[in-house]
Amino acid sequence: MLVLSCVNCAFNALQYDNLGTAVGYCTEHRRVLTTPALTTCGRLFRNDLMLRSAEREQGLHEARFTPSAISSLATGKVVDGARTSSSTADLAALARDAVAAEVMQYGRLGSKIESLARLSMLPKARAEIGLTSLGRTYVRRCVERGGVWSSGLHLFWWVKSRVAEEPDVQVDDLRESQALPLSRQMDLARWSVVMLRLTFLSDVAEHAAGTKDPIRAARDLPEQAARATQSLSFRKLLHWVRRGEGRRILDRALTQRAYERLSEKVHREQDRAGAGTLAK
Repeated sequence: MLVLSCVNCAFNALQYDNLGTAVGYCTEHRRVLTTPALTTCGRLFRNDLMLRSAEREQGLHEARFTPSAISSLATGKVVDGARTSSSTADLAALARDAVAAEVMQYGRLGSKIESLARLSMLPKARAEIGLTSLGRTYVRRCVERGGVWSSGLHLFWWVKSRVAEEPDVQVDDLRESQALPLSRQMDLARWSVVMLRLTFLSDVAEHAAGTKDPIRAARDLPEQAARATQSLSFRKLLHWVRRGEGRRILDRALTQRAYERLSEKVHREQDRAGAGTLAK
């Protein structure tokens, strides 16, 4: 995987590492990515990096590649329709895939959180990639626009609730064949999904860094997981999340009682905001 390509971008929620559909889809530019390993743009938000590192890299990337169009990763030149497509036929073909259909609707339904909720209800690991990738961009933009970390409260709870589950990865979820035993390829794919879960959770916690909220304790989850397991071992990682320090960190970060209390607070604030809008 080329880490500076569209394959590794959170806005392309159909692909991550060696998982996903054969082609990608950019939710920013609304285009099918026919050769995503060869393209990029200045909005690249790397899925393999935690929040602050991804933000720094995005700033550097924007200095080379325009954010307003998709470019060739090799030359930096805008591809002008080559390597991407927005044709009705191509969009319709991609939308036959259930996960792709939801990703393509992101931001076009009543709200983006509605799209994320629909992804959370779909089975299979590819739907999780969509949820966690787009979830990262959703919470980040909410905070950039004056919101706080609790804009990702429900997303955090959804992902936390399934973080210790074995990802539902099937052979046809693999994008490419590799010179490895199939069982090893499947384990590496599952490892990637769990790490992306932890990366999303750490993003939300990082947005709470300036507060006293217990959730901030989950800021460095991916780093702690990597140090504890010291290898790309899915079984070791899952054990760490299920019964090791990962579980203890997450249990302290957001308890059931705290989630319910914060949910009520968020709903009250939304109700007040809605009433204010109506009054105007």
